[in-house]
Amino acid sequence: MNMSTTAAEGQHGPGNLAILTKVDKLRELIGTRVALPQLVVVGDQSSGKSSVLEGLTGFAFPRDAELCTRYATQITCRREVEESITVSIMPNLDAPPQEQQRVKAFQRTLTEMSPGNLANLFKEANEAMGIRTSTNITSLNGSSLPAFSEHVLKIEKLGPNEEHFTVIDVPGIFRNETDGMTTESDIDLVMNMVKKYMQDSRTIILAIMPSNVDPATQEILKLAKRADPTMTRTMAVLTKPDLAIERATQQIAIDHVAGKRSDLTLGYYIVKNRGPDDANKSLEQGQTEERMFFAKTPWSVLNSTGKAGMDALKLRVRELLIDLIKKEFPKLKAEIVRELAVVRAQCDKMGPARSNPHAQRAYLNKMSEAFQTLARSALTADYTGDEIFSEHHNLRLVTRIVEANEEFSDKMADDGHTRPFATKPYTVDSPGEGSYSSDDDRIVRKSSDFLNRPDWLFDQFYPELSEIVGWRKPTKPDADSDVDIMDYIEEVYLSSRGQDLGTFGGALLGTMFKEQSKKWESLTLSHMSRAIYHVHDFIYSMIEEICPDNKVREALWDDYLVEELQEAYRHAMTHAKFLLEIEREGTPLTLNHYFNDNIQKSQVDRLMAAIEKLGTVSAQAGNAELGVFLSRSQLGSLSANKANSEHVREYMHDILKSYYKVSRKRFVDVVCQQAVNYFLLSGKNSPLKIFSTEMVLGLNEEQLDMIAAEDETVKLGREKLLRDIENFEAALKVLKGSG
Repeated sequence: MNMSTTAAEGQHGPGNLAILTKVDKLRELIGTRVALPQLVVVGDQSSGKSSVLEGLTGFAFPRDAELCTRYATQITCRREVEESITVSIMPNLDAPPQEQQRVKAFQRTLTEMSPGNLANLFKEANEAMGIRTSTNITSLNGSSLPAFSEHVLKIEKLGPNEEHFTVIDVPGIFRNETDGMTTESDIDLVMNMVKKYMQDSRTIILAIMPSNVDPATQEILKLAKRADPTMTRTMAVLTKPDLAIERATQQIAIDHVAGKRSDLTLGYYIVKNRGPDDANKSLEQGQTEERMFFAKTPWSVLNSTGKAGMDALKLRVRELLIDLIKKEFPKLKAEIVRELAVVRAQCDKMGPARSNPHAQRAYLNKMSEAFQTLARSALTADYTGDEIFSEHHNLRLVTRIVEANEEFSDKMADDGHTRPFATKPYTVDSPGEGSYSSDDDRIVRKSSDFLNRPDWLFDQFYPELSEIVGWRKPTKPDADSDVDIMDYIEEVYLSSRGQDLGTFGGALLGTMFKEQSKKWESLTLSHMSRAIYHVHDFIYSMIEEICPDNKVREALWDDYLVEELQEAYRHAMTHAKFLLEIEREGTPLTLNHYFNDNIQKSQVDRLMAAIEKLGTVSAQAGNAELGVFLSRSQLGSLSANKANSEHVREYMHDILKSYYKVSRKRFVDVVCQQAVNYFLLSGKNSPLKIFSTEMVLGLNEEQLDMIAAEDETVKLGREKLLRDIENFEAALKVLKGSG
């Protein structure tokens, strides 16, 4: 560097040197994980970008076209007692692991930064990154080599006379392909790379533009505007003023540097580059000529602005970098603390290394305990203990089951019967009202029509359930279902009556009840399917949450859990079918006193209807309440006109209606209590209790190894997380001043 040590100390001071040193250490530790204050140099190819970098860093970059920037280059200068130049490659984290290992192995040490040394260095780095050259277009396997790379070349120059400074150079933007060298995809890759480096709010953008064009027309400023809408962290640097021959062009450049046309908070600076014919001149000679150039008119008017020449630019960008670092340090600490917490959580989730049966069993047991804890919370509606219940409402299991049970109850009431019951003589309930009467305590809910949904409408489809569940729509009524229920009862009675005197046999009630409840099967099995889906989705999602290792999760799920879960679901389905068989196939039976209450109420209603039909409506004196007046002759005719078959038909209807209502409520309760709650949720063989400590303890060593043994990818992942933790902890020490 050509600035004196005294000048550098005056510019930075001990405190500033310390803060710059801290950032350099942070960059080494966490530069790929946390955005750090930095300076990035961007511009078109042939904009003079390399010459600006030479002036800022003191590195004489090679002029060979093939060695122009093909990747991002991070250049760090730092004051240290010992002099050294080290070069390495920081791999792109999205690259394949083998490629990352290959480029990380690239390490070079230089004795001086001569043009020849740098030319050889870039050639070797290109080769290490597998970049295409004119003599090397394809790889060993015949595939085409890329013209650019997303790896980062890191050059670090230390010495007693160095000034603390870090700058990142990115490839120059270009818009046209070069036959045999670059393609359309290379244009996009470079553009995206430039945008990525400009985007972060902790980056100062140094936009390089030639002086012989109007800055207002330059695309690089438009890109900067998108990344920095307020244009508060963008500085423009005009280059090649010696090529601005026309007076108007010179004046445009001068006006921008002088601030007369500037729309940038940081303003415009101007430098004179070494030209193609100046390759043999040293940097010192080039800067001497630059001072002489700006001493002449018309450029001499800029000397008073302090914005002309490389010395002024170097001083300003260092000041900006220091100010940015001081501003961002408090935010950096908070961000590093957050990132450290995230990495530690990821590492904790992986658990300790699993190289033996004891560690493997402990790993699985820890997961089973976590699963059982979540399952207990889900069954008791304790949704405050884990964030997963807030993030994924579908995992609030008991709430989903309660909703399903209530909708099942409503669906059975609305649609479970084959024919609507009559509420008054010869008047049939309207569809949808079912067997409800004025004393029914039903809560009216908005139907979600869940029971009619096919399985593909759910968030996730589980093929392993396809043979167990079925989203069965209620059976479509046959033509006979359109027959009025009173006509149906009369038909059954007439076709099955014996020599009973004014009564009917108990078998007829069973026949009519089975017919009236034939939709129950489809509704019940659809409800069970819904409940099973909720339980299965909960189990799968929770295991996905507590087991981050894909291999372990797949082995545990496919080889050890699915079959037992399927068996548990089959038991629940079988029990539901068993309850259906008991309720519909057996002899009608109830000890519920509401059965007789309902019959008596129906008969009273029927009697009241007959009285109202025969009697005369009158009002009591002094009372607005209406009454019914019957004469003795009318009273005698109250039931005289009914045939025996009509009387039996009405009686059969009342008994069927009363028994159906009692049976339906009883059946809904036992399905929800036994088939759902016991067999699916809380019973000793519930699917929620399969993945438990008892299951883990029952695994032999071979099974443990098949499920929980680590593969190489997991080992490498854990090692990386441990390194990240170590680096973040070291970064916190650096920020606190103890590292």
